[in-house]
Amino acid sequence: MTEVAKGILFSILTVLFGVLTSMLVKLLAQDLNIISILIFRFWFALPILIVSAFFIHKYRLFHVKNKVAMLLRVILGLSSITLVFLALQNISLGLATALFQSSIIFVTLLSPMFLGEKIGVYRWSAVIVGMIGVILITDPFSSRLSVGIIYGIAAALTGAALSIILRKLGKSDSPFTVTLIHNIAGAIIVSLAGLTIFPSKLVVSHDFGIWQVLILLGILASFLQLSVTLAYRYADAVVVTTLRYLQLPVAGLAGFLFFSETPSFFELFGACAIFISSMVIVWREFIRKTERNADEEKLPI
Repeated sequence: MTEVAKGILFSILTVLFGVLTSMLVKLLAQDLNIISILIFRFWFALPILIVSAFFIHKYRLFHVKNKVAMLLRVILGLSSITLVFLALQNISLGLATALFQSSIIFVTLLSPMFLGEKIGVYRWSAVIVGMIGVILITDPFSSRLSVGIIYGIAAALTGAALSIILRKLGKSDSPFTVTLIHNIAGAIIVSLAGLTIFPSKLVVSHDFGIWQVLILLGILASFLQLSVTLAYRYADAVVVTTLRYLQLPVAGLAGFLFFSETPSFFELFGACAIFISSMVIVWREFIRKTERNADEEKLPI
């Protein structure tokens, strides 16, 4: 199997694991508080991540060069996953996924400020279309703006900031090490928060079925993070990002089949606008990278 084929395979697995993880969170949120789900998600994901990182780096699995960026990755990563879980608890799977996927629109808006990138007319047009899609989904001028919608938008914003930090970390540190440290820190932080700040919300279920789902959530979460890492290792970032947007229609179908969720016309139209906007942004990123590589090839050796 070629490296590109491996990248496509891991990208498709990322979509599958992402949707399954979201479905399990939504299922568990009917019986458990989010803080409890977060604690077990982090701890049950650690064994596979530790083994994977040790296999790659042996005893240097905790070596990090950019410590400031790593700290920001932990803070933003923990904030993002908490907001994602809260959104999934309060709004439909398809709607939450559409809002999460809009993060690339916010990345584009923030990139001139934090990455020094120039945005052309195509990407500005895509951003405008994407923002219209977000407005159609959230309907901020109505009285029905729910807390779940607010969590979804906040998750997209923190996800955008996280993407920028990960770009910086990707230039200096191993994604396996970054992922492992993030999950260890997350497990410790949410456990301490649960024991000290939210002790009344911690619920230990005696239902063996719930424990099975919690363990499965941890395993799928570790597979999700590994598949993302391996997808970017074997395939171009543009290919990976494009395929990951398949998660939007897949999540919408899963929400309809398993949770009887039916989107309104405006939600469906807004999700399509976000999808098209994101594809245009990814396409322009591909064009920019192709042109940049061509210019570099012309430079004298």
